[in-house]
Amino acid sequence: MGRLLLFDISGGELIVILLFALLFFGSKGIPDLARTLGRTMRQVRDASNEVQREIQRGANEVTRTVNEQRRAFQQEVAAAQAKQSTIPPPPGEGPDPEPPPSDQQPGT
Repeated sequence: MGRLLLFDISGGELIVILLFALLFFGSKGIPDLARTLGRTMRQVRDASNEVQREIQRGANEVTRTVNEQRRAFQQEVAAAQAKQSTIPPPPGEGPDPEPPPSDQQPGT
């Protein structure tokens, strides 16, 4: 059992693939192929990084908006509570007044 490489390809299989590439592309074509492959990989990585940055920017914007809305809501609630505690209740809506004393004696 040989040593496993990328995509479960053993060393012997890798040598066969490299020989095939050498025969198919020639010794002058392989550097161009490698250069093109390198450029393509860099472009894919750059595009992937850009997508990640855009997602992160969007997430940060949503987080910032939620935090601003939360602060505004908390300020409104605090202001309403402060206003409510300084205003006395309207007549008749406050605590129940004590009932007037009755003229009858208990048990009579």
